[in-house]
Amino acid sequence: MFSSKKWKEISDWLINNQQNLTDKEKKYWIAFLSEQNEILLDVWSEQLELLDEVKDNLLSSESLTFKKEQENVEGISFFHLGLYSKAIDSLSNEVDNTEHPSRIYLYLGFSYMYLNKNDKAKEHLLNVIYRSDDQLEKHFAFLGLGIQAGRDNDIEQAISYFEKAEELLFNGDVVYNLGICYLLLEMPKEAIAFFNKVIGSGEGDGEAYYWLGKCYMDTGNTTMAMETWYQAVHEFDNKEILLSLASEFEEEGFFSCALYCYERLYELGMEERLALHGLAWNYGLLDQRDKSINRFEQLLEDSPEDINVWISYVWLLKQWDEKEKLDTCLKKISQLEIQHPLLKKITS
Repeated sequence: MFSSKKWKEISDWLINNQQNLTDKEKKYWIAFLSEQNEILLDVWSEQLELLDEVKDNLLSSESLTFKKEQENVEGISFFHLGLYSKAIDSLSNEVDNTEHPSRIYLYLGFSYMYLNKNDKAKEHLLNVIYRSDDQLEKHFAFLGLGIQAGRDNDIEQAISYFEKAEELLFNGDVVYNLGICYLLLEMPKEAIAFFNKVIGSGEGDGEAYYWLGKCYMDTGNTTMAMETWYQAVHEFDNKEILLSLASEFEEEGFFSCALYCYERLYELGMEERLALHGLAWNYGLLDQRDKSINRFEQLLEDSPEDINVWISYVWLLKQWDEKEKLDTCLKKISQLEIQHPLLKKITS
C-alpha cells in the first residue's frame, strides 16, 4: 500500500508520461492503481464496517448482548434476518406496545441505517439517548451515530460519538475505530493510545499492530515501530498485513525486514509471484546479486512479458554495471516488443 507521497509521485509521473503509454500499459496502470486504491479504502473505512459487527454483537457477544426476554419482538427478529424494511414496518407498530420502547427505537435506528436513510437513523438513535437509562442501549446508540458521522466524512463528530460510546462500555471495535479516526485526521500521536488499548485488551489483530507501528514511525519512534511490526509479522499470517509491512519496510530502507515479509508470504503460498518479485528486488537492493538474479530469471522464465519485473531487473543491472546481462535483457525486451517509458528512462 502506497504512502500519500508515493501516490503523488506515481500520479505525477503518469500525467506527465501519458502520451508515451500504450493502451496495454494504460490498462495495466488503471488496474494496478484501482487495486491499490481498494486496499486503501478497505483500511480507511474500518469505522463503516462496524455496522455488521454491531449486528453480530447484538446477537452473540456476551458482554454486549441484551437479555433475550427483552427481545422477543417480531420486528427485532426481522432485523436479525436482514429484512430491514419489514423490521421497520413491524417495529413502528410495536413501539407503543412494549415495556422497552428505547430498545425498539435502537433497532429502528440501525434498520434505517442499513437502508441508508440517514436522517431517520439519526433521529431514532438520538431518541434512544434521550429516553434510555440502559448503558448498553446508549452505547450502541452512540456507536451508531459514530458510524453515521463516519459515513458522512465528519470525522471529528464521529470521534465525539465513539468516545461517548467508549465511556459507557469497553468495546474493542470502538476503540480501534477511534484510532483510525485520528489517523484520518493525520494525528498519529493521538491514535497511539487507542491502538495500544485494543492490543492490551487482547483483542488486537494484525491491523491494530500494523497501524500502531505506523503511528510510531510517523511520530519518529523508529524503535517502537520496528518492535511492533516485528510482533505483527510473527503473530499474524495475514496477506494484507505482510504486504503492507513489506511496503513500509522498503520505503523506510529496511530491506532485510522487507525480505522477511516476502519470505513469509512465499512460504505460506500467498501471492507467490508477487512475493518472488519482492524477494528478487530486495536481495538486489541489499547487493546480494546472485540471489536477486536467480529469482528475476525464474520470474521472467515463467512470465517473460511481465513489464514490472523487467523494469526492476533492468534498473538493478544498470546500477550494478552488469553490461553483458543488461544487453541480453534489452535484446529480449526488443524481441518481445515490450515498451515502457521507465525502461527508456533507465537505459538512456
